[in-house]
Amino acid sequence: MNTNCIVKRRNALKLSLPLALIACKLPLVSWAHMSGRDDGWLKTSGRESWEEGWPINQSLKWFQDQQLNYRLRGQANMRWFGLLLYEARLWAPDTFDSKTWADQRFALELIYARDFEGARIAQASLELMQALQGKLAERDRQWLAWMQQSFPNIQAKDRLLGLYRGSQGGCRFIHNLQHRGDIDDLAFAKAFFGIWLDPRTTEPALRRSLIGER
Repeated sequence: MNTNCIVKRRNALKLSLPLALIACKLPLVSWAHMSGRDDGWLKTSGRESWEEGWPINQSLKWFQDQQLNYRLRGQANMRWFGLLLYEARLWAPDTFDSKTWADQRFALELIYARDFEGARIAQASLELMQALQGKLAERDRQWLAWMQQSFPNIQAKDRLLGLYRGSQGGCRFIHNLQHRGDIDDLAFAKAFFGIWLDPRTTEPALRRSLIGER
């Protein structure tokens, strides 16, 4: 492997760290110690056997009750050193086109396998958004404040659902069955859901599984 390839993989790993921090409560110092690894320590896979808190049929019924004609587009498990962190599911209408994902309506559902703090979700999400969108101090302060208000502390088997409103702008967050808040800002919504769906994501394998590509 040449030097340029090694540098690119290490840079990608550093950008992936916040995504794992979203669902893991290990001390930050331990992440810094491991950041020199050159192999793929953060992996996605298909479904595994675990007692999920939100079976797919339950989620489907919730969408039907909300009069949202969504079907399961794709799903993937996020792992850290073999530990299951969460299952991600993308729900969308039959007409959904991943090439123009930012202009369409859909829902991203995360089913967590571990406890973690809402404040850590917010900070880690902001770092990933900045990796794709750059940094703007005032904007980033507002984005972080919105996420801190929207993301509660999570327990294993909890569901965090994000409803994306497409080109009409904004999004809504649901924790289990509780409405957590609406954010009527298209730039924020694109940046947040882009963590998983932007072609530049640090986790392309997870993205491919979510949008149904194999």
